[in-house]
Parts: sequence; structure tokens; C-alpha cells
Amino acid sequence: MKDEFTLDMLDFPSAWNRGEGDWAGIAATMKRGETVEVIQEVGSTLWQNSLPDNHSLYWEGENLSTIKGRIWISFTQRRFAPESTLPKVQLHPRVLWVGIGCEGGTPRELIETAIQNVCRGAHLAESAIAGIATVDTKAGEVGLLELCAGRNWPLKTFAADILNSVEVPNPSNVVAQKVGTKSVAEAAALCAIAQIVTARQHQETQISISHPRLSAFGAVSHPLLVPKKIFRSEKKLGSVTVAVAVCPIDYLG
Repeated sequence: MKDEFTLDMLDFPSAWNRGEGDWAGIAATMKRGETVEVIQEVGSTLWQNSLPDNHSLYWEGENLSTIKGRIWISFTQRRFAPESTLPKVQLHPRVLWVGIGCEGGTPRELIETAIQNVCRGAHLAESAIAGIATVDTKAGEVGLLELCAGRNWPLKTFAADILNSVEVPNPSNVVAQKVGTKSVAEAAALCAIAQIVTARQHQETQISISHPRLSAFGAVSHPLLVPKKIFRSEKKLGSVTVAVAVCPIDYLG
């Protein structure tokens, strides 16, 4: 039927990643014209402008009589109860920037494992990762380059003096003596976000941000989701420091 509202009509940004869930169930629910609740915590809301008049989507907080499905748009990795009959899916805009500090020669496997452990511990979706950030002296680090190439993550690097100017919750004098900045992982993650926000502000006079906790970049003291965590392995050389920050603007590159 021509007036059917289907999942294919939703003009989500192509850079968003489909997460786990009952996508076939959501598609069937929408095709029947039944109510699907949308809970959007991050990412651009421009996709909503292309919705047809006959859409059956409703947003969190609206007075819903009967919900037959739910779409979560967030950086969180949710676990859905298998016994639930309500179809639920999750979409992951790329809003997480992972700051990395590492010893020279640290292999890709240890860096990747450290990131995975952080994501699992904080219930973060790996598919919401936008990219990696670090100090510029690590721009040629083989393990980092292999990881970014393999996961299609951009690598942003910043000079030590820039990183040292960033206020972080866990500065280290030991790190400062080695690389010239009190923080690499935390500061780099924050610098990546600041760079993106600044670039957007040059393009637009006002930014529409959907994240309720980040209505503007300066709305919170630190957008760090995960402060720095240090990982080592008895089986592999090197060490990795990981921090994760959330950007109010999703990465579409």
C-alpha cells in the first residue's frame, strides 16, 4: 500500500551504525502503523524533518497510549531482555572519542583489547566510537595506525603544549616529564571534541544538540564518560591508557 510507513523511510545518517535488536520486528510494527517510541540521546535530529505525515513515531516524554516498539539512539550498549515481546532496536551515532596514551611499540592487539574492556565496563557501544585521539609524537605509532586502519577510525593528534593546556581530572607529573603534558588520553579526547565543536561553530551560528546532558559544549565541566584507565599485559609488551569522551556532535566522516 502506498500509505504504509516503513523503516526504510527513516532517513538516518549513513554514518550511524545499527546496533543489536529486533530490526525485523520494528520494521513489521511500523508497517502495521503501530506506535514506535523513539528515545534519542545523541546525534543529529535532522532526520526527523523528512518524516511523512502518516508516521507512527513518538518521542520519549510524550503521552503514549500503547507502545508496540522502541528505537534507542544513543552511545550506550543495551542488553535487551530475551523474554520481552516488545521489539526494540538501538542505533549508534558516532559520538565517542577515545583518547589513547601508550608506550612505544605497544601492539594493536593490546590497544584494541584495552578499548574493548573500557567499553564493556562502561556499557558503551564500540560502534559509537568516532575515532582515536593522542599526542602528536604518537602519529607514527604502528599499533595505533594498524588499529585505526582496521576499524576505519580517524586518528587525531595534538601537540603536547595544547594537551597540557587542557584541564583534566587526573593529571600526572610522571607523564609530564616524559612527554611534556600532564595528560595524554584524557586531554586528547577532550581536544578532539573541542576541535569538532569549534569547526561546527564556524559553520553555524547556532547548533542544535539533542543530548539532554550536553545542550552546549560548556554545559558540563568535563564530557568525559570514562576517566583514564591503564592496561598492561603479561603476554604483550607495552601499556595503554584509555579515556573516553562524548561529543555533542556526531561524526559523519
